[in-house]
Amino acid sequence: MKSSTIFRAAALLVAAGVLAPACSDDLGDLFPAQGSTIPKNFAPAPGGLRRLLGRQYVNSVRLLLGEAGAQAATTPPDGSLHGFDSIGAAELSLPPSAVATYEASARAIGEAAVVDQGTLTRILPCAPSGPADAACHRQFVTSFGRLAWRRDLEQPEVDRVTGIAQAASTAYSDFNAGVAYAIAALLQSPNFLYIVELGEPALDLPEMRRLTKGELATRMSFFLLGQAPDAELLDFVDQNELDAGTIRELATELVARPEAREELAEFYGEILRIRDLSELAKSEELFPQFNPDLARAMKEETLRIIDEVVWNQDTDVRELLTADFTFVNQDLAALYGVEPPPGDDFTRVTLPPSQRRSGILSTSAFLSRFAHPDQTSPTRRGLFIRTTVLCEDIEPPPPGVSTTLPGPDSQMTLKQQLEQHMKDPNCRSCHRAMDPIGFALENYDAIGAFRTHDNGLPIDSTATDVQGIGSFASARELGALLQEDPRVSLCVIKNLLRSSLGHLETPGEKPAIGQMDGAFAAQGYRMQALLVELVASPAFQLVGDPK
Repeated sequence: MKSSTIFRAAALLVAAGVLAPACSDDLGDLFPAQGSTIPKNFAPAPGGLRRLLGRQYVNSVRLLLGEAGAQAATTPPDGSLHGFDSIGAAELSLPPSAVATYEASARAIGEAAVVDQGTLTRILPCAPSGPADAACHRQFVTSFGRLAWRRDLEQPEVDRVTGIAQAASTAYSDFNAGVAYAIAALLQSPNFLYIVELGEPALDLPEMRRLTKGELATRMSFFLLGQAPDAELLDFVDQNELDAGTIRELATELVARPEAREELAEFYGEILRIRDLSELAKSEELFPQFNPDLARAMKEETLRIIDEVVWNQDTDVRELLTADFTFVNQDLAALYGVEPPPGDDFTRVTLPPSQRRSGILSTSAFLSRFAHPDQTSPTRRGLFIRTTVLCEDIEPPPPGVSTTLPGPDSQMTLKQQLEQHMKDPNCRSCHRAMDPIGFALENYDAIGAFRTHDNGLPIDSTATDVQGIGSFASARELGALLQEDPRVSLCVIKNLLRSSLGHLETPGEKPAIGQMDGAFAAQGYRMQALLVELVASPAFQLVGDPK
């Protein structure tokens, strides 16, 4: 978020007591000599505040108040920045309409919670003696507030929210009305809506701040599970010294939870840009089979490949770029030209070798997303690989340069047209970084079906990337080269950091990223291991002075 928004949020948190000086949390030896030492020249990114993403908000409400509360929750839309919602949540200002949305949502959640007897029984720590039972209201505010705000409430905070509950119960002669208003007050507070990552001075590490126990537990839980820490996690960090071994063990336990699979699927859905694939438009004349159901199947296919490599096999995550299998239902089987499965379920199949496909970069979801409604786009496909698989920057075109190709030429393939376009010196510098990579994918049309001709002419998928990948003649050869490219593993780490911490990597974080990459390689490039390594990294546990 912008500086002014941070200052406004910080002011609210100061008033609520969250920024008041706290007792020091001794996190012990976070970075022992083996595997997690602070690398030379490391400097953490600034601390700060970032707003909960929509799914984090709803997931946290579900954790606190069950499905009834989650169904009543509404959130303003997330704003993306640099390709990540989390960076938008940290950098973009909160509009006034969002404040109204949060207020209405908190009220609706509170009302839904108290009319659901199962939820009410679970969250109330006491049996009220009557509408005006202040002691029971206070117990509820203390216990529920700790979970909602992810820390113990200060006494003045308990007093204020209890006063709200008492006023409502008196006005309505109903104890539960007080509970509903207390929930609404707690959930529309910045203490719930913002993830606080300010840390406290680390006396042994000048110019660095350690996240407090509660801040570290919160960052871990939102990163790995997509929700606030539960009571068990908060109790654990309160009652134990968080040394390096304990943090690794805790992260490993969180990675084993079902929510971790769901959160990693959200991560890949975001970076692969397939979250809204069902809204994608394609030419009805050229691709009559493309519809929202097929698009949803494409997304499901990609997520199942990821699930297989990361969770079921727990193997080298770079195999996502080289896998020769996929998962199909009947509609996708027809698209790929493979034997359809019985019924409507998805089945794992080996892809025809003649199609020379290679992992997620030749799935129908990716190929559809990075194409035009009526034709392929080597430029879009190459741009994605350059920026999101290799994490390299592409400079924008010079001012005044037309980015539109001439109309289709019946005597040329799209590759030939783009090669002609690259002869323009104003266009060459950008297009030569993108288009050759995309040429390797020209055997797949705008919805991912295999083809051998474009515009009636044979397709030539050979190309050479002059910026380090090498020469290749198919998606399979490109995938094999990318799997061994050291930029790819570094980019996996950078994307996870951007998504989890809400900022682009800073120069000071580069030594820690290199350290993680070494550990990533040593553990066979396994994503589950990398998730734990990231939590164990000083880049995750330390921050600089708040921005």
